[in-house]
Amino acid sequence: MKRMVSLVMAAAMAAGLLSGCGSSGAQGGNAGTESVKEESKKEDSKEEDSKAADSKTEGAGGETVKITYLSRFVNPELVRAGYYIEKLNQFREENPNIEIEDISIGDDSEAFKAKINAGVASGDLPDLFIANNGFPLDQWVENGLVADLTEVVKAPDWTGPSSDEMLEAFTFGGRIYGVPNALNTGQVFVNTGLLKEHGITEVPRTWEEIEAMAPALNEAGIVPFGVAAKSKAEVGRFISALSCMMYGTRFRDQLADASIKWDGGEGMALAKQFKTFIDEGVLDPDAVSFEVQDTISLFEQKQVAMMYTAAYHFDRFQQMDFSDDIVCVNFPSFGDRPENKDIWIASASEGFMISSKPGTPEYEAACSLLSFMLSADTFKGYAERNGGGAFPVDFDFDFSKAKNVVGSFMEEFSKRTASTDEFTAYLNNASLVDTTRSEFQSLFVGRSPEEVCKTLAEQYSKEGR
Repeated sequence: MKRMVSLVMAAAMAAGLLSGCGSSGAQGGNAGTESVKEESKKEDSKEEDSKAADSKTEGAGGETVKITYLSRFVNPELVRAGYYIEKLNQFREENPNIEIEDISIGDDSEAFKAKINAGVASGDLPDLFIANNGFPLDQWVENGLVADLTEVVKAPDWTGPSSDEMLEAFTFGGRIYGVPNALNTGQVFVNTGLLKEHGITEVPRTWEEIEAMAPALNEAGIVPFGVAAKSKAEVGRFISALSCMMYGTRFRDQLADASIKWDGGEGMALAKQFKTFIDEGVLDPDAVSFEVQDTISLFEQKQVAMMYTAAYHFDRFQQMDFSDDIVCVNFPSFGDRPENKDIWIASASEGFMISSKPGTPEYEAACSLLSFMLSADTFKGYAERNGGGAFPVDFDFDFSKAKNVVGSFMEEFSKRTASTDEFTAYLNNASLVDTTRSEFQSLFVGRSPEEVCKTLAEQYSKEGR
């Protein structure tokens, strides 16, 4: 089972200064295990090493190496995307002998997924690309589709993510095949001004409070709690957070070791609670029609009072005209289960992977871009641009410089008692991740909790769970 994610930039945030250092020389592999020895080299390894060395020399001498690059950074008007577009252009200027074809895709999750799957099917994945545990990463490793990056991450000059916890989602057989490009937390963005207009002066922290305010907001045409249910990832994050507030991390652990079934008490109660929120109008019954950016737009238009989404979207909220009225809090808890209220969903399971073969000029170029884009300096620059946040590396950051929305998040996040990735991340089964999210999506279109849980129990059973 995956271990709980260790979150960087967490403790002592309220003290005003976060201290640390970007580590170099990663630990690699899984905690408690010895470093895996380098695999036996092929007979022609010396020749390949020579070619790699030559390619570096030739590149420095003016020969161009061309690589493809697939990220989610497309819209320069968004802080995060704009920053990483700038960094890509900076790398191009500093490395004129590396030609980068940017084939990035932004908000359309399905188009991005289709692009990756097409590359897998054709054997032509981008040289450097973003992926996550919603894909069958273990199969990619087994089939040799992605490169072993262990020695890259363990190199003395590496300053990017290096801890076992941060690299765990991309570690297979003690070897590292990807590096997280973010620490993605789930938080609720609350329009306190809109709530005050409707007589709600305190930020709702429990589902009981949200259910109580829902009728008045619905009457005014306002969605109490927004979730972009067209996005399977958003649904997965929501139900994982809901399970934590209902059961702590016990549901995650029991589902992972197959000691509970979906058609049992816990799974059925989770599905029924989700359906209750839809039926009560706490969630928008039409939410399954909206992608993340659609729901954020509704929030900006003051048609959604609270919204649960990923940290990737901080910039959108900070740029809103009423950003001073926006605060971040954790996912709502239940009044009779206060012990779970400070459990946070956080994930380091999205990151960059390389498909080009070690020993080739393309591999060397992709590694150079990887090291640049995921360096401690790059993350620190984004933190300064964004006004704070949580990141997969450690560095100094002056909390007094945090912007309003991110600052409220950092204060709340520092109070957490536990953190966990989505419960599906611990299944190590991309098919079950997709099936679970899809089944919960179907609650918006008329499927019953009983039907959903029966289907999930059957599908999990087929996968040996």
